[in-house]
Order: sequence, then structure tokens, then C-alpha cells
Amino acid sequence: MENTREIACSIVSAVLEQGGQSHVVLRETLNRHPEMPGRDRHFIQCLVHGTVENLLLLDAKLNRVSKTPVNKMKPWIRTILRTGAYQILFMEKVPASAACNEAVKLAEKHHFHGLKGFVNGVLRAVARDPSLPEGDLALRYSTPAWLMERWQKTWGTEKTKAMMEAFLQPAKLSVRWNLSLATKDEIIQSLTGQKAALEPLPFGLPGCFLTEFERIDGLTAFQKGWIQVQDVSSILAGEAAAPKPGSRILDLCAAPGGKSLHLADLLRGTGEVIACDLTEKKTAMIEENLRRCGLLNLSVQVSDARVFRPEWEASFDLVMADLPCSGLGTIGHKPEIKYRVTPESIHSLSALQREILSAAVRYLKPGGTLVYSTCTVDAEENIDNFRWLLETFPLEPVPLTDVLPQGPEDESRKAGYIQLLPGTHPCDGFFISKCKRKDQ
Repeated sequence: MENTREIACSIVSAVLEQGGQSHVVLRETLNRHPEMPGRDRHFIQCLVHGTVENLLLLDAKLNRVSKTPVNKMKPWIRTILRTGAYQILFMEKVPASAACNEAVKLAEKHHFHGLKGFVNGVLRAVARDPSLPEGDLALRYSTPAWLMERWQKTWGTEKTKAMMEAFLQPAKLSVRWNLSLATKDEIIQSLTGQKAALEPLPFGLPGCFLTEFERIDGLTAFQKGWIQVQDVSSILAGEAAAPKPGSRILDLCAAPGGKSLHLADLLRGTGEVIACDLTEKKTAMIEENLRRCGLLNLSVQVSDARVFRPEWEASFDLVMADLPCSGLGTIGHKPEIKYRVTPESIHSLSALQREILSAAVRYLKPGGTLVYSTCTVDAEENIDNFRWLLETFPLEPVPLTDVLPQGPEDESRKAGYIQLLPGTHPCDGFFISKCKRKDQ
């Protein structure tokens, strides 16, 4: 039977060696072990997330104490050493001897008998000198140098450091209340009745942070669809859209459906929301959430957002375009993103966004509203494309001055957009813009 460290290593290997997404592999793996105690789940989550998050720093440390460079090691041995080093360097409650001994056992169990001594020697050397390698900001925050330089150029060193520090903080689980299904008091009473601890969301948003609960799917409020897991920044996008009762709404890239459900909830049973995404696998995620919540004014379709659909021309009051992007604002949840993105991929995604936006504008009724958002902090995917929209199409910005309390972003909000930055704002990195089609 696998133990917690072996399960963690299998997840880290799936992410770093096979290209998996950490949050997906974690969820799927833990779902296969419903009997696992919460303490063990927490240990695995911390070990996986921490190892991936600090990959470059861990590799630098291992390269200083190992005669064999990390990139020349066998993949499973590399994974064992990375997770072992993370335990020694960052997990204060784990004895170094336990990290070393369990790593040796894992090497032996997976038939690397001849490398037991190597694994033991490398991790003992890490334990003897647990100091972290010193270097520039890129190494300190385990971020590729080109990306760190790009952010410093855009945001300045202080905002960049604040963002990197925020990415390292444990993420809280935020949920939004579906207030068309239950009242705030009913939802809170249900959650607290099951011993869940609640903290209010910032900006007065309709939801809470959930702490001290075993599993989200064990909560009655979740089973009834009264709550929806959604990040603060994503909830803000729905609040910024502010649909009017009876509106016809199109959500172009909707999976897993949080914003679509939010918009349908804001309509309080009126109007219509059509939620689309590219594949049946993605729309299945929306449908799963819809079945749980049971909102009758929401339907789901498979649709390629790049391809213009003539039957939808000039027929929507609101189009939500939360578009494919680099995802750099979500590094706090998905740390492997920072190792995979390239300047070329950002440029390619920016072009894809323009392709989708060109179709999206044509779906607006005269006077209709377009909300364009992303979960990234890169200007090429955000403000550059918003300005392109306004220059290219008959659109005018809609101020976002009512979305957040007054702050340093007042000027940008007056101009119809806001860039949320971790460390500056208490949420993921996110871009929200709003404009409307001029009456014709």
C-alpha cells in the first residue's frame, strides 16, 4: 500500500515529469483515497504544492550537494530528492531523519537498490546544511529570470516582490453564495451547523472563506448548490458585469462554470445564460455544477469561441469573455505554470484572444455590454488587448468605479478596467474590463 510520501511523489512526478496540472492531479489522486484522514491529505497537499512551488530553489540546493546534476538523475530519484529536500528545508515539523529514511525506502521500493546510498548521502548533506541558496529575486522566488524581469519592468520591483510573496501564502478556499437558492442566513447556518469556520470575503462580496472542514462535497450547502467554489477575483468579474433582470447573456469560455452560475444567480430566475466551451469534457464540468445548483435559466453548449455564429449576431445584452490566457495570476494555486509559460506562448495567447474578441463584439446588441477578463497579470494579454478593442470596434468603456472601494486604481477604473495583483489585492491576479457597443 502506498504511504503519504509515495502518493505525494507520484503526484509531483505526474506534474513535473509528465506535464500534469497540479490541482487536477491532486484532486483526482485524493479522490481515489476517500478513506484517507484529513491530516494525511493536508500533508500530501503541502508537500506537493511546496515542492513544485520551490522547484528552482530546490534544484539549486541539490546541485550544490550532489555530484550528479539534477537534470541528469533518473526521474523517480529526482522526484524523491526534491520532495525529501523540501521536507528538510521547509517543513519544520518533519524530522530530517524521517525525510531521509523514507526517501531511501521509496528508492528501494521502486527497484533503485543501487541508488539507496546516493539518495541517503544527498539528503544527509542537505540536512547538515539546511541553508537556502542565495541569489537574485528569480532564484529566491523560484521563478524563471525572464519572467521576473518582465514583471519588474511592468510593475516595478516592490509590487513584483509583493506579488511573489503573496503567491507563497497558503491559499484560502473561497465560495460564493447562490442567493437565488437560499438566503445568506440559511447558508451560514448550514455551514456553521457542520462545524465549518467562516471568514468574510473582501469588498463585501456574496460569499465567504471556508476553513476547518473535512471535504467540500461533504457540506450540505455544497450538495444543495447553495455555495460555489470560486476565487474572489472571479466573483468580482461577475459583480462587474452587473446584469440587468431579464438579460440574455452569453458566456463564451465558461468552464468550469463559476461565472455562468454567478450571472444566472444575479438574474434571480429571469433572463437566459448560455454557457459555452470548446469540448464536451469542458462543458461536462459546467453541467456537473449546473445539476448541483439547478438554476433553470442556464443552458450549456459546446462551441468554438473563435468561430463566429451568425445566429447569435446582435442578440445578447451581455457577453462574458473570460478568455484563455497564460494563467500567471493563479501561480499561488498552480505553481507549475511559471515554468511552462514562454514569451512566445503569451504572444500566441494574446492573438487568440483578439480572434475570440472579434467574434464576441458581433454578438452584442446595440448598447450591449462586453466584459473581457483573464486570470493573468501580463499586460500583453490584458490592457493591450482592451485598448485594441476600443480602437478597433464601435465600443466605449464603462467605468468600474462601483466594483471596488476607492483606491490607487481609481483612474483605471474610470477608464473601464482594473488589474488585480496578488499582494496588492487579496485575490488571484486578474484583469477585468468592461465596455459597451455604441448605439447605432
